Amino acid sequence: MKKIAVFAAILCVTAVLFGAGINENQAEKQFADQSNAEYLNHYFSIAFPSNKVEVSDFARALTEIVDAPVEIGEQVDIFEALVDAASLRELAQTYSPEKTAQRLASHGMTGEVPSEVAQYLACALDASLLPPSAALEIMSEQQLSASTASNLLMSIANANGVSRNYTGNVQDPDILMRISNSFDSYTLFSDSNLDEIGAEAVQRRASTGYNLKKDIDDAQFLPSRTIQYGHSDETHLKQLVVLLASEGMNARLQIEPKVSIYEYLLDWGPVPEPSPYYMVLENSKDFYLAYAVEYDAKFEFEKEEDLLRFDHIINTYAKKNDANQSEDSDTVLLSGSWWQPLYSTTFHADAQAYREIVDCVLMEDGYSIHPFSLIESKENLISTLEDLSGLNVQERPLFVNNAFYRYLTGSDYQ
Repeated sequence: MKKIAVFAAILCVTAVLFGAGINENQAEKQFADQSNAEYLNHYFSIAFPSNKVEVSDFARALTEIVDAPVEIGEQVDIFEALVDAASLRELAQTYSPEKTAQRLASHGMTGEVPSEVAQYLACALDASLLPPSAALEIMSEQQLSASTASNLLMSIANANGVSRNYTGNVQDPDILMRISNSFDSYTLFSDSNLDEIGAEAVQRRASTGYNLKKDIDDAQFLPSRTIQYGHSDETHLKQLVVLLASEGMNARLQIEPKVSIYEYLLDWGPVPEPSPYYMVLENSKDFYLAYAVEYDAKFEFEKEEDLLRFDHIINTYAKKNDANQSEDSDTVLLSGSWWQPLYSTTFHADAQAYREIVDCVLMEDGYSIHPFSLIESKENLISTLEDLSGLNVQERPLFVNNAFYRYLTGSDYQ
């Protein structure tokens, strides 16, 4: 029995150490995201001209992230600067010498650490602002590499909530729960001024409809890696996310709620009773508008080839057509699949799969409306919106899937 107990104890210790190793590896992978340098350049205009970064250049870049002056003396002072940048100074100063030594050891930092920065390093490691490998690089006599500098800056951007804004990753084990929790808060919302402008544009036939969105929900993803997928059904999104994971694809996911507004025709039936998710209002005599809660699911893919595969995935598993809807078809599609699914990129990812249109955006007080237009008819929509609002329309190129483009042109219902 004693041998069994000892063996069990060894197994427990091994499991703890193995689990700690897995967690460290996951933290290292997340810290060293290959897109960090591109993200910093796109959103903060930060780019290091060479592979080696001076402390003064790092301090200037950190100033851009935190929007406050940052001064760093020696390279080892980066630990204190990181703690300050993440608003953790008071916490770090509660670390006693004993706790500091214990926490450093728990992260595998058993070598010499300068006493004047030890508590800041321990706190930074506990807060996952950097992994031990980056700490060792900072304490070495070598100059900071551009990749490590970018990773440190991105870590602070993440900690301060000025980077990506997302629900989770497609392959996260709890992603379905996160999706469910997100949908619990979705309901109709309005910006009275923009809604009035959009409704009048629809009534004037300058647009067939528009989406109303809130700036606070913006994913802030890298455009070069992102597809936006519009839909209205929670179950559909859950099935799509698991489908992508089952195909070996991984991507960050953000669900951006929106209200879709379009003309309601009385031929469709009597005006339904309003709900928190759908209502029909008479905008003027015999002109009705429907307001429906929908969402844009944004996927920022890890791999370019997965972004390019997305079109094939949707056309295979989530798009209705005459063939798969015929009585003798044995094709099974995702729940809630549409005849004309809508997904888009802000760059021309694939000339065979996407066609260019225009998103004519009006922004005001944290809200925006998004009426889409064909290129050839955009001038009428833009002039109408600007005449009605007195605001400048942001004309944004959008590349939509073929089926939705055919819907816009009226050339084919499928």
